[in-house]
Amino acid sequence: MGQFNLIDEGWIPVIYKDTGDNRALSIREIFQDADKIKSLSTDSPTQDFAVLRILLAILQTIYSRYDYESEIYPEIQLDEKFRQKEDIEDSEELRDYKNNLIITWKKMWENETFTQCLYDYLDNWHDRFFLFDIDYPFFQVKASDIAEDKINKANASSISGKNINRLISESGNKVALFSPKYESNNNKAILSEDEIARWLITFHGYCGLSDKVIFGKEKYKSSKGWIFDLGGIYLEGNNLFETLMLNMLIVHPEEEFNGKIQKPCWEYESEELLEKYMTFVNMNTNVSVDNIAELYTLWARAIHIDPNTNINEPFYFNIVKLPDLNHQNQFLEPMTTWRYNKDGDNKGTFTPRKHQIGQSLWRNFGLISLKADDEDNSKAPGIIQWFELIKRIIGEDYRVSVKAISMQDDGNATSWVPVNEIYDTLNVKEDILTDLDDDGAVIRIENIVEQTKNAVGTYRTFINNIREIRNLESRKFVDDKVEELYYLIDQPFKDWISSIDSNEQIPDKIIEWRKELKTLILKQADIILKQAGNRDYMGIEKNDKILNIATAYSSFRHFLLKTLNIKEGA
Repeated sequence: MGQFNLIDEGWIPVIYKDTGDNRALSIREIFQDADKIKSLSTDSPTQDFAVLRILLAILQTIYSRYDYESEIYPEIQLDEKFRQKEDIEDSEELRDYKNNLIITWKKMWENETFTQCLYDYLDNWHDRFFLFDIDYPFFQVKASDIAEDKINKANASSISGKNINRLISESGNKVALFSPKYESNNNKAILSEDEIARWLITFHGYCGLSDKVIFGKEKYKSSKGWIFDLGGIYLEGNNLFETLMLNMLIVHPEEEFNGKIQKPCWEYESEELLEKYMTFVNMNTNVSVDNIAELYTLWARAIHIDPNTNINEPFYFNIVKLPDLNHQNQFLEPMTTWRYNKDGDNKGTFTPRKHQIGQSLWRNFGLISLKADDEDNSKAPGIIQWFELIKRIIGEDYRVSVKAISMQDDGNATSWVPVNEIYDTLNVKEDILTDLDDDGAVIRIENIVEQTKNAVGTYRTFINNIREIRNLESRKFVDDKVEELYYLIDQPFKDWISSIDSNEQIPDKIIEWRKELKTLILKQADIILKQAGNRDYMGIEKNDKILNIATAYSSFRHFLLKTLNIKEGA
């Protein structure tokens, strides 16, 4: 008999909107109280992202099969386990099906509630959500699935609790600096049931490559966790219900994925799922999926937890590597920014583009908002394309938060150890984010982002001149000063973009921002001037002219005003 069922037991920490209470809820309670919950509040932003995708996989599965009245869509047939039997391939049926899906989404959004079919489904699949179980452990394999005769070593790799429960990776000789737990009486190694559930899901998303055991004897490209490689993007609403709805792509913006059967991992037998993964290895290719529910519940490892685990003792589980998912043009994934590769192994294709440490989301505004373009090879995240589809339902005055999340790695291609989280938020009005006309808000804001970067570039030139005057070989001085400036600009720019209510406001708002930006940059430059010493004013000879801090500042100020199209004295 299984223990700790995730449908019934509290394991997902949330914050309630009105009271601010922090509680751990079951899956059933999460959906029941979604409109009252402000947000998830797990151990880390990356974990929030991983858990959110599990909740979305549940919704994606159910509402691909049942309408708002909890009736089966007429275009599909279900088996005794509520699973869709066949893909929809007929074009007319698919058109009707997509229309019905949108109607379902619209009714749920307007009524702010999930429907009875959701809870019926959870009851029907209840036995697949036990954390500890012999036959159907959640997100895990059975002991027999990783037996000695199926893997390349005598035993699977063993991962301790302190390697799972982390923000920054920890091993026996490297202590995690920002671990949610402290080291005392094996505190980091001892995990409660709810912690195990959360970190199990998170580990599938961000595991790295440091473990060694594989299935069979022939090497294959192993997964480091699918969401590890993403420049994660999702939309946050006024409460958790809205957040879930905004990110539930009930109709996929890429037509090839519509009508496909949703196949979350718990609808497979463990051996059946492993066989599917390894089939791709035998075909000498990466894993391929065609539906969101399967993508969001993708396994990076075959994980086995002893069903008789004593949670009062140091925790561990056993793992075996699974093959990697194809990254090239993987547009089934809606929650990432994209990079077009002009060279390398991925030349001519798009691959997920991770967010960069210290680089705010607004500096890459074009990556989250622009449609695919043959000239600049850009592609917006699928979630933004979906948002454009539903904007008429939610209303043009709706304000949404765009959340960015990535996991930084150690830079070692042999291990890819997760070392730090990267996350950011951008608040923007709906019709600003989706106004893609040639003279629309998106283009205008992207232009001002580039102008802001160019203005910072004039400051970089100024600081580099100071470096030369002081005969500093390292460019760290320049990089540090520029990042200090970006840090100061960050919140004012976010406030500025959040304050825009319509495209008509933007010309005046641009003038407003240019003036504020000028003030911010000149203030930083003035600090440099006040700190200047004799050497700075004596200067150096460069190109038959004297370069000192005064001449450098004069040139910088001229080009800054020119870049911002501001007249002297304005």
